[in-house]
Amino acid sequence: MVELILAADIGGTVIRVAIADLQGHILEKASTLVPKGPDARAVPLKVLELCDALSTKYGGRRSISKVSIAAIGPLDMTKGAIVRPANMPYDVVPIMDVLCNYFDATFILLNDCNAAVIAEKRAGAGKYVDDVVYITISSGIGGGAILDGKLILGKDGNAAEIGHTVVDMNIGMVCGCGKKGHWEAYCGGNSMPKFAKFLAENKYNNINSTLARRLREGTYNISAKDIFDYARCGDEFALIFIDTISEINGAGVANVVDAFDPSIISIGGSVALNNVDLVVDKLKPFVEQYALNRVPEIVPTPLGHDAPLIGAILAAIDPPPKSVFKTL
Repeated sequence: MVELILAADIGGTVIRVAIADLQGHILEKASTLVPKGPDARAVPLKVLELCDALSTKYGGRRSISKVSIAAIGPLDMTKGAIVRPANMPYDVVPIMDVLCNYFDATFILLNDCNAAVIAEKRAGAGKYVDDVVYITISSGIGGGAILDGKLILGKDGNAAEIGHTVVDMNIGMVCGCGKKGHWEAYCGGNSMPKFAKFLAENKYNNINSTLARRLREGTYNISAKDIFDYARCGDEFALIFIDTISEINGAGVANVVDAFDPSIISIGGSVALNNVDLVVDKLKPFVEQYALNRVPEIVPTPLGHDAPLIGAILAAIDPPPKSVFKTL
């Protein structure tokens, strides 16, 4: 029987799963929304469900010899779990506790952005440099760094949690993790509507734009996508808001430039990739304004939404230190 890799990218909103061969070629892939029910076990069980659907014609679960998970953090690498994720309604998501019961395989666990930066280094924007940082601007904000050719993991495997760096000590918007002033609390997709509502009510309460009125009324569920749609239609407040988060994003990326001094920064995540002109392009001038170190090339990832998934597959083939949770 052929041996295959099961790779999964568990994000704050979407789960992506792929079946690949041991050379890294993707054979099948699918995606679904992250379950939001009362039982956190539903998240790894959804990975299993997609695996069963995708692997049937290859022999099912018996064909899986490597299971590689790229997940949002923070991670508890000793338990194989996500702990207190800012963008999931769970305290602990027991990924490996569930999946290890279903496969006779080698198990690998990485932060999703650490997986993505592996993909960038081996197959994406960072192929020809030793120092590359991947940033996701999606439901939340995260990062992964390869410096001097080595993946930076830290003592707990949670290095480069850049979305939880502090960018503001005045307004003090509360992040999904419960702490104040974090970059993610202003520019993460799940947080943007709350920040926009705050500004519409407190700083720009005289602006009479449609978006501002709807935010003040609080009778509509405004999403990050809605804000970008309003901006594209010329809504005055939406345009002001985009300029505001562009400066905050620029400051956040400048922190990354000064902390890691990379040769290239690749930006992914749904908020950024679906709005390259209003996110990636608009933050660049502010990086120049705030960074001390020489600013590197900043590009949208050429790997698209699959960067963490591709990284999970590559990590299964050549596991980074500290990433192997269990071996056969």
